[in-house]
Amino acid sequence: MRRVLRWLAYLLGGVAASAAVAALGVYVASERVLGRTYPPPAEARALALPEGPAAVAEGKRLATVRGCYGGCHGMGLEGEVFFDEPGVARLVAPNLTAAARRYSDAELERIIRHGMRPDGRSVFGMPSDMFQALSDEDLAHILAFLRSAPAVRGLDPRLDVGPLGRVGLVLGEFQPAAQVARQQAAPAPAATPPAGDSLALGRYLALTSCTECHGADLLGRDGTPPLTVAVAYSPEELRSFFRTGAAKGGRELALMSDMARRRFSQLTDAEVRALHAYLRTLVPPPAS
Repeated sequence: MRRVLRWLAYLLGGVAASAAVAALGVYVASERVLGRTYPPPAEARALALPEGPAAVAEGKRLATVRGCYGGCHGMGLEGEVFFDEPGVARLVAPNLTAAARRYSDAELERIIRHGMRPDGRSVFGMPSDMFQALSDEDLAHILAFLRSAPAVRGLDPRLDVGPLGRVGLVLGEFQPAAQVARQQAAPAPAATPPAGDSLALGRYLALTSCTECHGADLLGRDGTPPLTVAVAYSPEELRSFFRTGAAKGGRELALMSDMARRRFSQLTDAEVRALHAYLRTLVPPPAS
């Protein structure tokens, strides 16, 4: 019996030692992901920020549509706990009034479009792969709004990663924003497509407002539906949904109804029509 117990103790000790080595390996590997630095983008984009109340108001509208204002960073840009799952991670989206005073226009452009801090390390949670497609014109308006906002007390950026989150980093389930942006690198247009070019404007709006949740191909991911569902709505019905959050039949949709009221209610009538027209092109033609 003593011999059996002794061997059982050896076995349990070996298992514990193996688990400790594995945990250490995951920690070291995840720290490499968190501390990785990325080379700067090949092309630096200089932005000319517009001035005046009308430009600031337009920047506020654009920031609302993209979820910067009244969304991920709080109702007043003060910052917000963006993600908090025990054992996985706690991620705090920063106070943007403080960030606008801390960083230059070029540094903010790199953070937003490329997910890269000034030191080359990545941010997390920023949909930089979506914001890459923002035109210079729209991004400049958003920055003009952020710089005009009065400073408020708020939250500093913070990322605390738990054991499950570290495993996800090592396995690639959770990827740094800079890495995702580099995988989908594409030059941004200088100007936003005009309202008269309905399909180009609709595509631009979809790529810079919808891919965060519905995927780069707009066909859905992580439980979100393909955006081809929008063709079940007429342009007028889609406009009403965005304004009120009430889907067809007066339904309240999880997440999307709130997103419609807070963000997409700021789309102009012309933008809603353009988005609807573009989404119709994603529906395959009927078989002949």
